[in-house]
Amino acid sequence: MAEFRSHLNVSRPALRVGALIIATLGLLACLAVSGVFTEADGKSNRRVLLGATKNRVTPNCGTQAGARACIAEGKVTGFQVFQKGTRGKNFIVPFGKGKVVAWSIQLSNPTGKDSQRYGPAQRPYFNKLFGTPSKARISILRKIKSGPKYPPRYKLIRASGTQLLNRYFGTEIKFAIKPLNVIRGDIVALTIPTWAPAFWVPYACSAATNGGLVNPSRCANARKYNTWRGSRAPGKCSIGTDAFDRPNDALKSSHPQQKINSIKRYGCYYDAGRLLYKATVVAR
Repeated sequence: MAEFRSHLNVSRPALRVGALIIATLGLLACLAVSGVFTEADGKSNRRVLLGATKNRVTPNCGTQAGARACIAEGKVTGFQVFQKGTRGKNFIVPFGKGKVVAWSIQLSNPTGKDSQRYGPAQRPYFNKLFGTPSKARISILRKIKSGPKYPPRYKLIRASGTQLLNRYFGTEIKFAIKPLNVIRGDIVALTIPTWAPAFWVPYACSAATNGGLVNPSRCANARKYNTWRGSRAPGKCSIGTDAFDRPNDALKSSHPQQKINSIKRYGCYYDAGRLLYKATVVAR
């Protein structure tokens, strides 16, 4: 993840939080449909809403983020592994055969201009760091069981069309898509070719004035119950900027998985954060 004017590392081995904007999220889709998912979408044994949780949070950016740092994700394919408020792993297809028919993403509304209250403009910073416009899509991954087990490797089976996100900033938008065939065990991931402001990190994990964390115990709880995996190489997890505010080596080498049938190592396991997307899967 990237930080606003600096960088934040939320990988599992260590958590360093500063005043930041972290680049996050990606989406896919073909047809936009207004509205949002509800938890009722996932209660049928023929239909499930991956990513649904009773523990609602809001993305870190814009005027609604409060004291939390502005955070986004970019240039990555990632999937939520665990999140508070759900049982088991979040984005694994439970049906023997099924179809992904829709997905949604919850977006903050990053500021577009400098202001005395909210500081430097957030959108121009992310555009410069990751590229423009903000866009994303969903991808279907299948774990490769042969070869080294760590870092785990995934094959890209299918992908939706890419959605431009700027017009939806500040909303949770749902996209209907041409159905993507899946089987039990496939993973629905979020691919972000540029950047997307659809990421959450709790205020408890922010840096305190004494050099520690605002609330270490709550942060530890968030780290335990909110984890996700990204398509970056081991040792290249802490994306950000260098002393001259340019992309660091980790960000330069960070790339989403985009070629169908390609195989990629997912060497970064992050904690205390959520990629704020969902996907509807129906059984065939």
